[in-house]
Amino acid sequence: MCRFLASLLLVCLSTLSYQALAQVNFSGYLKNFTIAQDAIDSGPIQFDRNYRMQNIGRFMVDAFNENQVWQLHYEVGLDSTNELQTIGQSFFVPERNSYRLTDIDSRIGPDDRKTVAPQNLDRLNVQLQFDSGDLTIGRQAITFGSARIINPTDVFLPYDVRALNTEYRIGVDALRFQKPLGQLGEVDVGVILGEDGKAENSAGFLQLLTNAAGNDYQFTAMRFADQNLVGAGIQSALGVLGFWLEAAYVSGDDDYTRASIGLDYAFNERVFGMVEYHFNEAGAKDSGDYVELFDDKAYTAGGVFLLGQNYLIPAVTWQASALLGLSFQSLVNLDDDSVFFSINGDYSLSDNLYMGMGFYHFAGDELDFSTNLPPPQQIQLGSEYGSNPDSLYLSIRYYF
Repeated sequence: MCRFLASLLLVCLSTLSYQALAQVNFSGYLKNFTIAQDAIDSGPIQFDRNYRMQNIGRFMVDAFNENQVWQLHYEVGLDSTNELQTIGQSFFVPERNSYRLTDIDSRIGPDDRKTVAPQNLDRLNVQLQFDSGDLTIGRQAITFGSARIINPTDVFLPYDVRALNTEYRIGVDALRFQKPLGQLGEVDVGVILGEDGKAENSAGFLQLLTNAAGNDYQFTAMRFADQNLVGAGIQSALGVLGFWLEAAYVSGDDDYTRASIGLDYAFNERVFGMVEYHFNEAGAKDSGDYVELFDDKAYTAGGVFLLGQNYLIPAVTWQASALLGLSFQSLVNLDDDSVFFSINGDYSLSDNLYMGMGFYHFAGDELDFSTNLPPPQQIQLGSEYGSNPDSLYLSIRYYF
């Protein structure tokens, strides 16, 4: 275990040894995702149909006393595939800043085989509760934003919309203080430490949450990876419709604006719909420029994962019965006309056991090839989603 996390754990354990614990909770889950992915036949890139099984266990210990909360979450899994070389969510994935000072190995044992064992120390923190507010030290989850799907002010490891296991936010290493303002407001300030504690890998933030006249407001100022961000958001109602707007402006090595605006509506007690428009100035209008984006700080450190500039995202959820829920979502890149569509269903087998099933469909122009360019530029994305193979998954989830 890395020195920083080991030191924090020792401090936590030594402190706990001198204080009586009011309560210790142990919980977690076991999940299995069985995934079938279509074959790929795109010029020189050929892959047979791929089958993959992901087994994930999350083990969580939460300890409480009078004014402290201790948290330890650890995930370990076993991933198996029928092919040694597999394709992930996309052909091209940028290397992202983890916003972790240091970390344990991401895998147990070698990774050049068909079965690997990933692991993640996702939480290791203590929260000290004072009359003036709460101070949290260590690896923890930090989120920002008012939008429902794409949050422009959220730069710390947001999930791609195609990810399967998104139940828990990825933890980052931080020192954070949260002070309540009245019954519905809060001042949230903190420092996030990236690799080796270097400024270009780290961040600082100030967030103000408040409520006025029935509207929720959020204001954010942030410094990350030598970039500056200022943002704001609102959640409100327009008659029978829910409404949200969130925007952020980033300046520094890269200057860009991102914004999300949307509406939601409950058609009845079982059917709920929403639609969100997202503007991403960090992206490109021409799909031929997509690959060049992956070296930009917006993608390596700013939480941006969409490649185009204009998106329409409709979604519908249907609670078909007390045990069965269905959801439909589409993400349309309005610049290159590519589409990602998903349908997901969850069925409750018992109080702690659930079964899920989903289908991911991608449409759009596939890869472009040019022998007139040097090798790194010979392969270009014809569209954002056209190169992704369709996939079908089945999941079983047990909670304890």
